[in-house]
Amino acid sequence: MLRPAVTLLLIALGGSRAMAAPRIVVHNGESIQAAIDAAPPGARFVVKPGVYRESGATRALTITKDGISLEAASRQDRPVIIQQSGTQTHGVWVSPADSTAPADAELPPCGVSNQRLQGFRLTGFTVEGFGGFGVYLACVDDFAIRHNRAVGDLTYSIFPVRSSHGRMAANFASGTRDDACIYVGQDETMSVHDNTATDCIIGYEIENSHHVRMFRNVSTGNTAGMLIDIVGNRQVTTISENVVRGNVIEDNNRPNTASPENDTSQIPPGIGLILEGADQTLIKRNMITNNGFAGMTLVNPCLAAPDFCAPPIDFDPHPDLNHVIRNTFAGNNIDVIYLPGGGEGNCFAKNKPAALSAVGGPLPGCRTDMP
Repeated sequence: MLRPAVTLLLIALGGSRAMAAPRIVVHNGESIQAAIDAAPPGARFVVKPGVYRESGATRALTITKDGISLEAASRQDRPVIIQQSGTQTHGVWVSPADSTAPADAELPPCGVSNQRLQGFRLTGFTVEGFGGFGVYLACVDDFAIRHNRAVGDLTYSIFPVRSSHGRMAANFASGTRDDACIYVGQDETMSVHDNTATDCIIGYEIENSHHVRMFRNVSTGNTAGMLIDIVGNRQVTTISENVVRGNVIEDNNRPNTASPENDTSQIPPGIGLILEGADQTLIKRNMITNNGFAGMTLVNPCLAAPDFCAPPIDFDPHPDLNHVIRNTFAGNNIDVIYLPGGGEGNCFAKNKPAALSAVGGPLPGCRTDMP
């Protein structure tokens, strides 16, 4: 329950155009959701240390207002924790009002209606124990998710879909049992850097997205370290012009715990980086080491899983114009599995060792003037 003084402050600020971004403090024992509901768009919340178990039936927090900023006033031994309670499936849910209960979370209604939220910030929280999404964003432009911990959220840790101009930095994500720690899906212009992903089915995923820069991340102890892929039956039907640079992708040999009905159950443990059907990806200066099956795969998904491409399909499965340059491969059972299946313009150059161990090769070289 909001303290009376806080409630009066919100009313006063809500009526004042001079204060476009009021600062509201939420104390342990109060409700973050109640404070958000009472505040105007653009409000900044500072949440004091404590464990917050919100009363929502399906989500701990639901945000449908522009410009909300949630900042955890965490201390080294005093975190701010949003913890699963009751029947809740999801932790922090941010979307326009038309997309708070989509039939399919990867097909939010706002992706068709073009309703958008402008601005969102989440900093310093621990979001733990949710069976679905730890942090979910749909149709949000200009967002930042920084310095958070998403642990034990069983499907996805952090999941922006149909969003743009976002930054996910310095987060720690772990413990999914069905899908990815940190996901970028049907998004445009994203920066994903300095995060750590461990103990998930997939450490990081870029799906049907464009202009994603994924750099200086660590992916270790997952079933697969990173997946860059195209899938069908989505609102966005292409993937291209993404950069994966300077990441550490090591020791991704965790057993696959995905439920049999999930496509991710087909991922064999021990692959560092999987590229399936993506175009124009630059994979550069990554450390890809000690993955027990393969350092990386560059494949046509119709060859890897023919049922995936049962006609009719609404995407091009051929991986084209991907460049794998100046990466270090070490300690993998096989460095590269190369099965482009009609994909063209893919190339490998200046990787270490100079002669990569490969299946499906020989690996095509790049022009000397490539980056």
